Amino acid sequence: MRRTSSQDTFIQPLEKKSAKRWTKEWRRLLKEGKELESCMSKLETQRDQISGDVLNPLFVRYKDRLESLSPLHQEVETVLESIRKRASEKIDLLENELKPIQKRLEEFQSLHKLNAITKADFVRERKELRREIRSREKSLKKHRQILSLLPEKMRGNIASAESTGNFVRPTTAIAAILIVILVIAGAYLVWPRPSPNSAPISKEMAVRPSPPPSPPKPNTATEESEAEKIRSLFENIKQANLKKNIDLFMSCYSRDFNDREGKRLDALETWGFFNYLDLSYHLKKQTISGDTAHVTLEWLIRIVKKTGGKQEERKTLLDATLKKEDGHWKIKEIKTVS
Repeated sequence: MRRTSSQDTFIQPLEKKSAKRWTKEWRRLLKEGKELESCMSKLETQRDQISGDVLNPLFVRYKDRLESLSPLHQEVETVLESIRKRASEKIDLLENELKPIQKRLEEFQSLHKLNAITKADFVRERKELRREIRSREKSLKKHRQILSLLPEKMRGNIASAESTGNFVRPTTAIAAILIVILVIAGAYLVWPRPSPNSAPISKEMAVRPSPPPSPPKPNTATEESEAEKIRSLFENIKQANLKKNIDLFMSCYSRDFNDREGKRLDALETWGFFNYLDLSYHLKKQTISGDTAHVTLEWLIRIVKKTGGKQEERKTLLDATLKKEDGHWKIKEIKTVS
């Protein structure tokens, strides 16, 4: 068992580093492919305004480059799939090894309750079995982290790779830049809890197309209900960051959110480098119009690097667009207010 644990400790960081490197390359290729397709599409719209001597060479160049990306993309996906397969097989193996060990521990506990085994034997066996369980659980956690770094989908995601440039690395040379990137990431990751009394909703609602007449009280009750649902979304965002719960975090984003995969990787990367010490916020404006809501908020982030150092505090002013999906508010778009 000690030899197995030692080998895992040696191999694991290399595997994790490889997963990060190839995932970044995968996203870079997707971004380049999207940029080329966009340029080619716009060139087509300019055929009547731009001479063929200028337009045609550019179009052919971009087309050739786009075609050359295909084998590169396939090669990267093959490597990523190999990493995914090895990690998944290791997880299955460890889970299968855990079951009989856990069963043996339960059997010894049952014998101990019946006084069918001496206390010394029980303590010795329990200590050994718990050690084996912890060893496998630790290895399981590491391999699951590898899977979490890989793209959720590999094909058909060229249109959702705009934030590749924000994929950060924990190197000493860019430690200062990471703080700035974290502030930008924090603009996406955390949201303020709105105050029902601070939102000038009625003014915004007044400019909507005239609805059928309705009493003021039901409208007020509806607005309060929607504000509570938005408050629940913000609370989930906050808790997801504090607890580093990626499933809860991604459940807060709309299916239409641009580059969901990039958002997931950015969150995991940020959580890997920093700890949130405090999250606080102030809602400055909130408007609700049907299944769409707009909010302006100021967010205060207090963080510290996992490697140590001084605490950092940043304030960020944001404009956010929310969309209702399946009866729940989701984050569709957000931008920093200059």
